[in-house]
Amino acid sequence: MVILRFLQSFLDIALWRKGPQDLPASAALATLALIAYLSTGFLRMRLFTLDRPTALLFICIDALMLGAWLWLVLAFFGRRQRFVQTITATLGVGLLVLLLDVTIRSAQLALGWSDELSMTWLKARFLVLALVLGRVFMLALDRGLITGIALTIAIIYSTQAVVQLMLDLRG
Repeated sequence: MVILRFLQSFLDIALWRKGPQDLPASAALATLALIAYLSTGFLRMRLFTLDRPTALLFICIDALMLGAWLWLVLAFFGRRQRFVQTITATLGVGLLVLLLDVTIRSAQLALGWSDELSMTWLKARFLVLALVLGRVFMLALDRGLITGIALTIAIIYSTQAVVQLMLDLRG
C-alpha cells in the first residue's frame, strides 16, 4: 500500500498536480526510488537486446549524470536543501516513463508491432520528459518552465554524450 501511495504521488507530479515539495525529504524513499529506477532501467535496456555490460553502463551513467546535474544546479541556485525531494521526484517520474517504455517494448515484441511505434513513442517520450521534468526543476529552482526544460534537455543530451564516449572508449 505504501508503494502504491508513492507511485500515485509520482503520477500526480507527472500530471502537474503536485511537485517535489509534496514528497517527504526522506533518504530512504530516495534510495527506494533509485533502486526501482535502476532495476526498471536495466530491464528496459535488456528488452532492447543490449548485453548486460552495456545495459549496466547506460543505466549507471544515466543515474550518476542525473544526480550530478541536480546537485550542481541546485547548489548553483542556492537550493541544495531541496536535493532529496527533487531527486526522489525525478527518479519517481523517470520510473513511470521507464514503466511505459517496458510496456510498449514488451507489447511490440509480443505482438510483432513495427519499429514505427517505438520511434513515435521515443519522440513523445522526449516531449513528456521535457515538460514533466522541466516542471519539477522549475519548482525546485524557483525559476521558469523554460529554465526547467533547458535543464532537462541538457541532462538528456549530456548523458547521451557521456554514454557514447564510454562506449567508444570500450571500443
